[in-house]
Amino acid sequence: MSPVGRIWRLCTRLGIAPLLRRGYLFAHGLTSGWQHRARIGGVEAVFATRTWPEYKRVTTCFGERAVIAAVLDDLDGDEIVWDVGANVGLYACFLASRLTTGRVVAVEPELQNAARLQSNLRANAPTERWLTVPVALAAESGPARLVSEAGDPGPPTVGTGHHRLGRSDESMPVRRERGETLVAEGYPAPDVVKIDVQGAELRVLRGMGDALAGVRTIFLELHPDGCRRYDTSPAAVEEFLRAAGFDLERLGGADWIDKEVSYLRATRQ
Repeated sequence: MSPVGRIWRLCTRLGIAPLLRRGYLFAHGLTSGWQHRARIGGVEAVFATRTWPEYKRVTTCFGERAVIAAVLDDLDGDEIVWDVGANVGLYACFLASRLTTGRVVAVEPELQNAARLQSNLRANAPTERWLTVPVALAAESGPARLVSEAGDPGPPTVGTGHHRLGRSDESMPVRRERGETLVAEGYPAPDVVKIDVQGAELRVLRGMGDALAGVRTIFLELHPDGCRRYDTSPAAVEEFLRAAGFDLERLGGADWIDKEVSYLRATRQ
């Protein structure tokens, strides 16, 4: 561990880390207008940074800059791109800025994140380039509960990730929907799909139904621990994709932190 890491661990043990974060975030906000402007692969996007989780997300990209660049590089500009598990729009805002005649369909069930997602998109692209859908994509439709695994006391703050469908006294009610049902309701069918759903990848893919036949490329973040929670595995996700006619390419893991996740590009044969 680096000296900075050791100092921060000590601050955490002493209980002063939250105070230091708030002070740093306040100072940053005063000088930046509570925004962060980032550039990846020649595409620029701006994000609100009013909470520590969203500041950390958009400044570090959680080690996913290379993956975001790969998604952007794959686009011609006229695609319909579904961002499933959009959070506050780290991918969606870059995508909306990159597209010329296409559209981003940003899917995010957590209501605070969905509100920030919409405002971030509005700051980056005209409304004809994007739309938001406040649902949890799954293999079946119906009401569900969204559980936060942030680990902090109290309700999750804007930018917090790691949500799952489950049961809890502190969970929020959400609409659970199949992807093919959204298409039947009039949402544009995807050409490209990005999925980051904390282990529910296979459920999302199964819920795409016939709409999956028109998808040419899928980018997935695979969560081994999360998959086990849904009684599946990354291997089962890969088997499903191969059976659906996709070739698979591994994009590696996160480049800044030890995350037990990997990234996958699936393209049509």
